Amino acid sequence: MIVAFVNPAGLYTASGPQDAGPGAAALALGALLTAQAELIPVTGLDEEGLLDVPAPFTSWQVLRHGAVVLTPDGEEDPAWRRLTRETLTEREGALRLAFQAAQHIGWLGQLGTEAELHERAGLPLLVTVRHPHGLAHALSAAAREWRAWLEEGPFSGQLRLIEAPDGLTLLPREVNPESAVNYVLEQLGDEVDLSLGVSAHAADAAFLALCDYAAAPGGGPLLRAALAQLDPPDTERE
Repeated sequence: MIVAFVNPAGLYTASGPQDAGPGAAALALGALLTAQAELIPVTGLDEEGLLDVPAPFTSWQVLRHGAVVLTPDGEEDPAWRRLTRETLTEREGALRLAFQAAQHIGWLGQLGTEAELHERAGLPLLVTVRHPHGLAHALSAAAREWRAWLEEGPFSGQLRLIEAPDGLTLLPREVNPESAVNYVLEQLGDEVDLSLGVSAHAADAAFLALCDYAAAPGGGPLLRAALAQLDPPDTERE
């Protein structure tokens, strides 16, 4: 069996609010994967949001940045749910304070951003910051202040910040796609002949590295970052 761990953004849907949507190459790749592989989404979306993605996800699902793993029956995996709940219990105070910090950053900086604390099963799961008009400079300023708050406070080793074109997300460091993908691979075991990771986003590099092969857009941020490491500064050239 071939399994493809796919971030739908940029492949089946637009990467951000300002993007027109997937191009012809992305659509062709999506069609190829749909025909040849068992598709497993790896996304920040929840169950309801995934319903809007035009792809046949009928196997395992990795949702909410790795916090939620659904089985092929559509039920939340009980073992993964217990692990996540333990983490969320430990990080409850940090997430609530991070939410308050996000609100203050928007108000004091007059950025016009909106912070939201998302919960699951009665516990804080993550904090998001968005701008109603998707202003990139406001989100960039909020990210800069949020990073400073993390670095100067007691939660730098507990929380991580994800920056995306449509907003910012802060969640426990232990909650991540690579851990969830690794768990799903363990459950599939010898059923998998080939695992493929597909994403346009540099933040997904860790889960892509778990797969036998990875696919990323040639002009995307992931390969641009790799090329930057290969291309030395002018001062080092002879």
